[in-house]
Formats: sequence, C-alpha cells, structure tokens
Amino acid sequence: MKPNEIKTLFDYNFWAFERIWACISQLSDEQFIEDIDYSTGSIRNIVVHMMSANIRWASRLQNKDPQIHLAFEDFDTLTKTKAKWDELRKEFLDYLNSLDQAQLNAEVHWEIPTRGWKLDNPRWEILLHVANHATDHRAQILALLHHHFHVKTIEQDMIIYSVEQKQG
Repeated sequence: MKPNEIKTLFDYNFWAFERIWACISQLSDEQFIEDIDYSTGSIRNIVVHMMSANIRWASRLQNKDPQIHLAFEDFDTLTKTKAKWDELRKEFLDYLNSLDQAQLNAEVHWEIPTRGWKLDNPRWEILLHVANHATDHRAQILALLHHHFHVKTIEQDMIIYSVEQKQG
C-alpha cells in the first residue's frame, strides 16, 4: 500500500468513529458504562479497548515495548473518554503522516507472549489490521446501541465517506 492509501483508510476510520460517537453521545454516562453481557462488557469498554489497541499497535510499529492496556475505570464519563480518543487520534495521525513508502514496506517484528506469537509483518499489513479491528468494534457498538439502548444509528460504510469527500 502507498502512504496516501493508508492515510485515506485512517481518515475514513476516524471519520466513521466520529459518526459512531454521535450515536454514543446520546447515552447518559450511566448507560455508557453499563455492563452488557457482550464483548468487553459495555460501550465504554469497547471504546477503551479500541484506544488500547491503537496505542499498543502504534508502539509495536515504532519498535517500542507495547504499553499496558488502559484501565476501563479511568474513563467513567463520555467527556473523559472522548478527550482521550481525540488525543490518541492526533498522535496516531501524526505517526501515519511521518511514514514513507519504505517505512510502510519495512518488516516489523512483534510479539504477543501470552499467545506465543513472534512474527514479522510489513508495517502496512499491521496498519490494515488496526483499521479492520476498529471496523469490527464499531459494528459491535452500533449493534449494542440499536438493540440494547434503542438509539438511532448510522451507516459507517467507506463508500459513504468517499461520497462525502467528493461532494465536499
């Protein structure tokens, strides 16, 4: 993949999250942290898991030891969670904007000892995983918002993003 293609993918990725966040923000703080018997246990927990995953993969991509997972309890309000998301989004986009073709093609060694994984992948392939992982969790959030909280939800298709970009 080329740098501009990866940047487009993540522009879409963060655009889609903002659309999802507009749905999430219809919840009260109590609903946001409400334990649900699905995935990681609450809408908040899914969002915090997504943030942790981005942090950990960004660390691996930069040949740093992965940081510990963020604590769900540290994000007890919508406001705190969104502020952290916005901070991490900026850091991630700054990192992406620093990458050239050679860096995207470079092999990155990474490990997950708890699974016994020690692998090498091209940086662009790991970035595709990160974007795909986020799409999976946005879909989970949309389903929970619709079925559990009866919140009106939206589409998150990339083609909608593309149309909006072309229409300005």
